[in-house]
Amino acid sequence: MNRDKKRYWLYGRVASPDKWALENQMIYLRSFAEKYQLNVVGESQDEASGLTFDRPGLNDFLEAVRQGQADALLTKDLTRLGRDVMQTASWIADLNTSGVGVFSVTDLTLRGL
Repeated sequence: MNRDKKRYWLYGRVASPDKWALENQMIYLRSFAEKYQLNVVGESQDEASGLTFDRPGLNDFLEAVRQGQADALLTKDLTRLGRDVMQTASWIADLNTSGVGVFSVTDLTLRGL
């Protein structure tokens, strides 16, 4: 039984058009979420540079947060969010301050899920 009440949004990103790489990320995330019985409420993906956070897929997630539909983001690894470590850390910190969790599969695995 899963005691985690978070409402997860799955997110994948590739920098260049590579349908298979992006689909493989999403399959991996769905499989991980199913294995650990995470409450998945939505998903999105982007084929875009990781140098900006103004992307349609991330904006879909942020809209779900604003509407009270999601409170956690799950991605394969943090480089899927952004390529600049400081910018990514700041973006995550802003979300954390608002009560929104950001997790990578690696992070969740290390926590013993």
